[in-house]
Amino acid sequence: MRRLLQPPPGGIDVSNAIVAAIGTLARLRRVELRPGWADAASQIDGDDEESLEQVCQSMGWAPASPFLEAPRAHEFPLLVFHPDHGWAVAERVETDNRLSIVMEGISTTWRDADKARLYDLVIPLPAGRQTFTRAFDVFKAAVLRRKQSIVFAVLATFVVNFIALATSIYSMQVYDRVVPRGAFSTLWVLSIGAIVAILFDFVLRVVRANMLEDDAVKIDTEVSEFFFSRSAEVRLDARPPSIGTTAAQLRGLEQIRSMLSSSALFAFADLPFAVFFIFIIAKLGGVIAIVMAISFPLAIVIALIFARLIRDNTGKSQISSNRKNGLLVEALDSAETVKANRGQWYLLSRWNALLEELHTTELPVKRLQAMAGTVFGTIQQISYICLIAWGAVEVFENRISMGALIACSILAGRVNGPLIGQLPQLLVQWTYSRISLQMLDGILKLPVDRPPEVNQLRPGRMSSAMLLSNVAFAYPGQRTGVSIPRLDITAGERIGLIGGIGSGKSTLLKLMAGLYAPAEGQILLDRLDMSQIAEDLLRAHIGYLPQDYRLVNGSLRDNLTLGLSDPGDDAIMDAARSTGLANLITSHPRGLDLPISEGGRGLSGGQRVLTGLTRILLAKPKLILLDEPTANLDVDTEALVLRTLQASLAPDVTFILVTHKLQLVNMVNRVIVMANGQIAVDGTTAEVLKRLKVAQAPTPPQPTQVAHNPQGAPQGAQA
Repeated sequence: MRRLLQPPPGGIDVSNAIVAAIGTLARLRRVELRPGWADAASQIDGDDEESLEQVCQSMGWAPASPFLEAPRAHEFPLLVFHPDHGWAVAERVETDNRLSIVMEGISTTWRDADKARLYDLVIPLPAGRQTFTRAFDVFKAAVLRRKQSIVFAVLATFVVNFIALATSIYSMQVYDRVVPRGAFSTLWVLSIGAIVAILFDFVLRVVRANMLEDDAVKIDTEVSEFFFSRSAEVRLDARPPSIGTTAAQLRGLEQIRSMLSSSALFAFADLPFAVFFIFIIAKLGGVIAIVMAISFPLAIVIALIFARLIRDNTGKSQISSNRKNGLLVEALDSAETVKANRGQWYLLSRWNALLEELHTTELPVKRLQAMAGTVFGTIQQISYICLIAWGAVEVFENRISMGALIACSILAGRVNGPLIGQLPQLLVQWTYSRISLQMLDGILKLPVDRPPEVNQLRPGRMSSAMLLSNVAFAYPGQRTGVSIPRLDITAGERIGLIGGIGSGKSTLLKLMAGLYAPAEGQILLDRLDMSQIAEDLLRAHIGYLPQDYRLVNGSLRDNLTLGLSDPGDDAIMDAARSTGLANLITSHPRGLDLPISEGGRGLSGGQRVLTGLTRILLAKPKLILLDEPTANLDVDTEALVLRTLQASLAPDVTFILVTHKLQLVNMVNRVIVMANGQIAVDGTTAEVLKRLKVAQAPTPPQPTQVAHNPQGAPQGAQA
């Protein structure tokens, strides 16, 4: 028997045995679970087999499938229920009726495996963790998951188009048989049959449209969730410089959504039946079908020509539109700076230039679209006139009947009518959709924090020891950046980073937090490569507070528990009192439900920092990284925060902060001085401060070695 030291993922309450077993199953399968994934199942008290279905239903998962036969080796691990022992996770089947299981963090063996019941549970992957190389594949996968709806829509399309023959055959029979002979009894029978067929056609069309629209909504939800998650997982150092432009690229999903609408899909679905109707026209009207056999392919060829002409301008128009939206986001986000520096005219000039550029590219598209509509309308009218004229000659020559000519004219409307009439709009939609897919492909090509095809490490325990070895990093377009040959940090150290502006302190802190990936070298956390550790474990292990801590739109409670399971009001208020945030909570009538706008506007910089510090206290990470944490705080609040930090730091918690204040430097026992992206001085606090004082003397001293050993003994580090 051996104890597994890692708790189930997600920071959940594992009082429910089913939830605890699912958490263990996810860890063994190396599947990441979102924070608070089991909150919806917290109200379910039962631990029997029937409760498993309720738990899955409450979380929106597919129900678990019981194994009726012995599972094969590659299908493990699996959920298992034993009437005497309860829920666990089965790892493998042993000999002599034994089952190796993991239960409540302990690996053991059940000796009566025949009484256990195995279940296969499909744990949904996070949206952004699915592997796709093209945006088209994302939509394709979402569509193929609804094969039943597609099959029904195809069958319905066949039936609807066959019913369309009813009106034409009805007209032919009336003119050829009823009118010449006065067979009104036949007329009533034909009329009732045609009305019934039309009513059935109406019901089928409504059902088909509603079903496809519902599926289109679900497809849009899945695809939007994927791209939102994928955009959020893009590495911070690899993100495009303009956030507004990137957001506008994601809006390209709306263009693709319009192509997934029922009207557009029906138009394309009816395309093959145009050839079928031309065949029916040939059967009824003979040679007059040549008119439609020429006009329909001609319209398609002209449509392809227009699509090629529109393509270049739509691409340029889409880019200009994205840049315009990016400028709008930038102007609104920096309104305070713009107003304070009278930058309205500058931004307005850029706005007008982008508008002119957009109109320059949009105008040819609109002209071509209008011309296409005129051309297709002309083709429809000419083909109709030619069909009727030629048909009249055929009727006079008694080669076809009058009813056949009328039936052919109705069918010709089915060939040239809906599809040809919608071609101009479909051309523009399709072209914009292609451009949008290309832009979404660009988002998929951006590197992410954790490649989805790589199984990440999920260690049972991690310390806060860190080693940076030959680490190099530079921002895009810059020649120099941070270069750290070696930096060794032991668990429980208190380290201060100081240095001038642009010396690389904040960048080094982001590298330590795993927010930036080094271009060269390795960052090891407890002797594990940080890039190989599962993202949820890494974020739970590291608490990072940037200089400009931004809040998200929602409530104060949402921001305090961001990425965490709700710890309860008592824990939140205790942490808030220790940082001084309780004053803000108690002074507002809505308390923890205080509304927060985008970025935390409406709160001062100090209040935003206190929110971030309070969240770190609630998260209780093993590695705390703070970037100028008290820069926006008053003296009294700063003193309170310092006392709280000193009291809350456990011996095994590593604490690293960037600061220029002597009060904070006195909190640490090791100081690292950064200069030009490199470590200039590294040693104990007293040694480094003494070294800096000597350096400020009129006669600078000769370069020396200042060393540091985490245990207090000297260790070679270059000054």
